[in-house]
Amino acid sequence: MEITHNAKASNNQSRSRSRSRNRNSASAPRSTSSSRRPVFSRRRSLSSSSTQKIVVKNTHIDSDKSVPTVHAVLDNTMPIDFFKEDVIALIRALKISKWHRRQLVPSELIVQRISGALTNSIYKIEYHDESDVGGVQVPSLLLRVYGKNVDSIIDRESELKTLVKLSQKSIGPKLLGIFSNGRFEQFLEGFDPLDKHSIRNEAISQMIGRRMKDLHYKVEIDPESFNSPLPLVWNLIYKWSSYFEKELLPNYAQHGIKEESIFLTSYSNFKTYIERYKSWLFSHYDPETFASNYKFCHNDAQYGNLLLHNEFNPSDILITPQGETPGGSEEQPIINSTTNSKDSSLVVIDFEYSGPNFPAFDLANHFSEWMSDYHDPKMPHFIHHDKYPSQVQMLNMLKAYVEYDFQCPMSTYKAHKYNQEQNNFADLVQVEIKKLYNECVIWRPTVQIYWSFWGLIQNGPLKPSDMSVESLTSSVEERGIDSTYNIETGVNTLQIGENVDVEEDISSADDDFDYLKYTQQKTALVLGDLIGLSLIDKQSIDEKYQPLLKFVDSSLFDL
Repeated sequence: MEITHNAKASNNQSRSRSRSRNRNSASAPRSTSSSRRPVFSRRRSLSSSSTQKIVVKNTHIDSDKSVPTVHAVLDNTMPIDFFKEDVIALIRALKISKWHRRQLVPSELIVQRISGALTNSIYKIEYHDESDVGGVQVPSLLLRVYGKNVDSIIDRESELKTLVKLSQKSIGPKLLGIFSNGRFEQFLEGFDPLDKHSIRNEAISQMIGRRMKDLHYKVEIDPESFNSPLPLVWNLIYKWSSYFEKELLPNYAQHGIKEESIFLTSYSNFKTYIERYKSWLFSHYDPETFASNYKFCHNDAQYGNLLLHNEFNPSDILITPQGETPGGSEEQPIINSTTNSKDSSLVVIDFEYSGPNFPAFDLANHFSEWMSDYHDPKMPHFIHHDKYPSQVQMLNMLKAYVEYDFQCPMSTYKAHKYNQEQNNFADLVQVEIKKLYNECVIWRPTVQIYWSFWGLIQNGPLKPSDMSVESLTSSVEERGIDSTYNIETGVNTLQIGENVDVEEDISSADDDFDYLKYTQQKTALVLGDLIGLSLIDKQSIDEKYQPLLKFVDSSLFDL
């Protein structure tokens, strides 16, 4: 869930789920590396000893592909000078193409922190040798340093296999080298992440639909995946919920956190509702062919993981019927068509959560991300349910998805039976669009359940000094979820922008994001959806928590 793109001087750098949602990104800059050097004077960097001592091996992804790997840890809490030395040592040890033969000098290495990290910290690495006039510049690198609390969330071995598989298909960046707590990747020049506004553009939204269908239908999943009775996300929901119950829930009780302040009901009730919903959801598919619905899914296609080339113009792909105005009117909206001639201008990145799943989850997850604003300076965790896409906006993307490389039927959703003799092509397309729309609605609670447990795992055990504990309880029981708290629980995040020294702060800012409030927001959506789908009654939720519930349109097409 990170950025692999062209770092531009902007205060609106897009953030994905795995990057920090900061509150005051540059309001309190940290001291420079030179002033902090004495604190670390006894620490030996990787390069302070001979790089020849770093043992390099190959990580074999398959019989034909391997990636150079070293057992070394990169510490991104060090001053920038030491950090640069260690980066150079790793580049040399891994023999990064076009880099390791250069006489690299730390003073010529430019480190730009793309954003703070939740799952990872991301850096753009450049080398500008002013003395090398007319020489060939080495390509920029993307450096990814893994964050904390991820061992229970991400299967790195599976992720690396996916990255290699995708790079072989020219999807996503190339994997260049691996170290113990991170990796080097190709940096995609000329691409910038989408933001909360650009994903709402009708032409771009249709491009996203087609690119997601490319992933779903053109990237193979392992044949053994079809033997699993559950898609990946439900396996993870059970894995994470089990970990939460055993490792975290007792810790919450010790710190006086009430279950209801997170789940808006007792945890026991929440689990019961989840099981009731899962049974209802799965009943919409034939159990004999359930696993046939599994496709390769990204599972985190939010705007920070969608990169668009900076030369792309949406009007270049828009097809406007003669005599009609693009977009129509508010009373009579027109869903225009677009060509796929520029689809390569949009790249999907960061496959940490990818795996076999129902495409409807992937699409519902994307629509759900329309409600988030990870750049909000005060409440980046807050979910704006009024920003959920309208039916027309959803149909705009789903129409492009269905029509592109048309498949019929696309799933075993049981709401409609085809009569090939009575349905012409146009009718079949319409049915598939409506089917997929309904599937996105019924899979939407899974999206929120999935990320609610993700937030709990990312938060980790509570500490006595964790001020977000008091904030969470107060926000629910006293002032409501809209109350704001200016709480600084970690290092301030540094964004790349004017008048900011991009090399001044390279460490992670995980603690800036309030995971518990984020989880509370997700559970408010879960319960709202279950009420909207008539799976639970609103009166089953305690009256004092009912105002916190979040409702979006749960209506379905009659098929």
